[in-house]
Amino acid sequence: MCGLALLKQLVRSVARTRLRSLFGGSARRIPTPSVSLYFADPLAGLIDSDEDFTGRPIQQLSQSVYVCGRAAVVIRYANREEIKILRRGRFERIYLVIDDDLESLKDPNGLPPDYRRRLLRYRNGAYRELCEIATDVVAPSENILRAHHGKRTLHLDPVQCHPVVELDHHREHDRLEIVFAGSRSHLQDFERIAPALADVLSQLPHARLTTFLNGHAPKELRKQANAIHISPMGWQQYRRFVAENNFHVAIAPALDTSFNRARSISKLHDHAAFGAAGLYSRQQPFDRVVSHGQTGLLISNDPDDWRQALLDLASRRDRTLRIATGGQVLSRTLGDMQRVRKFWMHELGITL
Repeated sequence: MCGLALLKQLVRSVARTRLRSLFGGSARRIPTPSVSLYFADPLAGLIDSDEDFTGRPIQQLSQSVYVCGRAAVVIRYANREEIKILRRGRFERIYLVIDDDLESLKDPNGLPPDYRRRLLRYRNGAYRELCEIATDVVAPSENILRAHHGKRTLHLDPVQCHPVVELDHHREHDRLEIVFAGSRSHLQDFERIAPALADVLSQLPHARLTTFLNGHAPKELRKQANAIHISPMGWQQYRRFVAENNFHVAIAPALDTSFNRARSISKLHDHAAFGAAGLYSRQQPFDRVVSHGQTGLLISNDPDDWRQALLDLASRRDRTLRIATGGQVLSRTLGDMQRVRKFWMHELGITL
């Protein structure tokens, strides 16, 4: 048995080395957010990204492509060369993990034009080829899954991959730190409530708003002395920022569009890690998981409602703390790392 086991290891090692050479050599890559949230973080310790064989069951072949035995997993993106290699790999199953509703892009959907054009190019090119060979589609939204007729579809929410902080900062009532953690893809959502936010900041000089929009921040908010707009960050830098900074309130406005309704709940995990009470537009995906007033606030897209909600939290700090506490409990439940780890171990047939 020892000799047979060694032979099997050698066969797997040769196959892995051949695939890696086809994918461009060493697979050491910095994970993207989606790779971390849906695969790499929950499967830590099971992924072999070294040149030398370590016996781990999963091999990373490129930034977004992983292989385990006769199964391949593609997280969001694959280029045409990678797709050609996957076609030749004779895999029994190819999982496509996708967390954007690319089929909704026929409408403008409130996205920045350059961002939408980039998604459209991918959707109409390599993505169509990837969908042809995928056997299984994994997504955090039923809206996305419904578009993939004829495929086996699996719902999977992202994990909480940030350390969750204590809430001692909520005892400091002399300031109110507000954060908008959205990228520029959320800019039109944010612009909807920008005048209301500017009014809140004018009324509350002890409040401060932080965004990651830099020069793209709405003009009403660039004028505010108590608003800072820092540059967008890479994923690893952003994870350090989350670990090192606390906020009292975190906001996630979203226009009622098909693209937004298919987004994941990852912002809920960011807000919990910041130690903040989360405020969300009253629509998918958050209205299916957030209990209003307990684990977050669900608000209409009327800017006046956002203004009133923020002023209310500023004057009732005990309520802000209570909602932040509930949000952390919800994040730990929905973002349980072991849940996603067990999901993939079952799908990939990994037994330890």
